[in-house]
Amino acid sequence: MPVTITVPEETTAGFVVAADRDPGDLTSAVLQRLPGPFAAAVSMRIGTPRLVMACHRAADSPWDLSEVTGADHEDAERARQATRHIGVTSVLPVGDLPSGPHLARATAKAIAESLCGVPVDLASNQALPVVPFGRFDEFVLADHWIGAALPSCPDSRCPADEDAIDGCGCVHLTTRGLYRFGLPELEITDVACPHDLAALNILRTTAQRLLPLGRHPGEHTMPTELMLTSPDFSAFWGHRDPMWDDGPIPVRLTEVAHDRLGIRPPANFPGTLNEWLWDELPPILHELLSCEPDHAPPT
Repeated sequence: MPVTITVPEETTAGFVVAADRDPGDLTSAVLQRLPGPFAAAVSMRIGTPRLVMACHRAADSPWDLSEVTGADHEDAERARQATRHIGVTSVLPVGDLPSGPHLARATAKAIAESLCGVPVDLASNQALPVVPFGRFDEFVLADHWIGAALPSCPDSRCPADEDAIDGCGCVHLTTRGLYRFGLPELEITDVACPHDLAALNILRTTAQRLLPLGRHPGEHTMPTELMLTSPDFSAFWGHRDPMWDDGPIPVRLTEVAHDRLGIRPPANFPGTLNEWLWDELPPILHELLSCEPDHAPPT
């Protein structure tokens, strides 16, 4: 059966800076720290629904950061214990994607820099690293936008042998944050621990394949099987060159809920999900956990 994706007219992106200092004049703090192209774009949005900033004492905050996690455990703990929350909220027409969330997050990072605070992505409930802003016109989905990461095996007694193709079904991966691009979240479940990275890379590539759809509101009927290409995987990482030489990978989309799609093997594959992950995918999907994007030369 075909799958229907309904893209809304508007989306919302939200970030919070957890800090212990009074932010003072937020607008000045933001515009002084953003690079020129970012500052020019943000200055036109501040005070409109596309970019609203608000400061609250943590005790009165509308945002609960008590369960924030992050790769840097110290930053996550600082976010949980902070005394002030500065929110950055952006309500956007979907035609303003992905630049709108990109600018909202840059604003949150600028506030974090000014206060020595911790920026938190509300979609993933994770503390974000404060890294250089990069180029205004560069957007890379791999840059902490989908909130899906490689998990530890949830069961310390997992029976799977390292070489077993179908030894368990411990791993369940779900994106967190595609909704701010007007798209349903994606999930892949019942994956054996030895294939967790391959499953994560299939999730990443599918997200990238669907991303352009989020700029067009309304109902979109998708074929049950979606063809994932090497350029899709490259685009996720911000690479210009293909990352595998073989042809496209068919994946089957299933409607799990109105706001979530599942990823399964194509209907004509005779084996299990884990046999498909093991037998049918290019080797790089089993190997690549992360990589740096290509950067366009300055203009």
